[in-house]
Amino acid sequence: MTPVNFVRQISILMSLPSVLLMGTAAALIVILRDWRLVLLCYALMSAVLALLLSQTIPTEWALLQAVVGGLIAVMLFMSARQLRYVTRPSAGRESGWPQLASLTGFRLLTVAMAGGAFFIVRGDLPTLPMVSPLLNDAIFWLALMGVMGLALHEEPLHAGVALLVVLSAFLLIFFQLTRSRLMIGMLEGWQLLLALAISYLTVSRGLASVEPASPAGSRRWQQ
Repeated sequence: MTPVNFVRQISILMSLPSVLLMGTAAALIVILRDWRLVLLCYALMSAVLALLLSQTIPTEWALLQAVVGGLIAVMLFMSARQLRYVTRPSAGRESGWPQLASLTGFRLLTVAMAGGAFFIVRGDLPTLPMVSPLLNDAIFWLALMGVMGLALHEEPLHAGVALLVVLSAFLLIFFQLTRSRLMIGMLEGWQLLLALAISYLTVSRGLASVEPASPAGSRRWQQ
């Protein structure tokens, strides 16, 4: 058995655990405040997404999603890392970057309520063409979590990752319908361009709304 066939067989056997893991990672992206954990969850979600995509498209193409997801996570990590030396003028306990629009407890409650509502109505959700019932639920859950993340976050990093979650749901649908290498390559390239825009907005928004936290931080920004 070749490594490619082995990966495909594993993806088929691990379909349910993979979908549950991906759904949990998407929910944590909405709930968590720590941007490091958010990016870790996104990288994990991208790896699981690649595993699921290997069931419908060639494994080599599916692994491209894991590579692109890892590059995006590293890109956003390097951008957010530039803001670790700055803080807001206010002296609150969470005066540093990022400043989120909602509390963690509120986001947890919102996701829990959305999850309960999702499991109640999941039987009435429309069935997408050429998509298995398990992936059908995964697509709607990713879209729901992504939209909720966009609604609950105003920081470009967190909102941008939520937008990437919505894009992941679209990829699950699109790759079921086409196997064009050109389109797959273009979509992966668009993800990288979107990540570049998120990285720029993260740094520019952070520098516009915070000031250096210490002399060491000030010297760092002046270099």
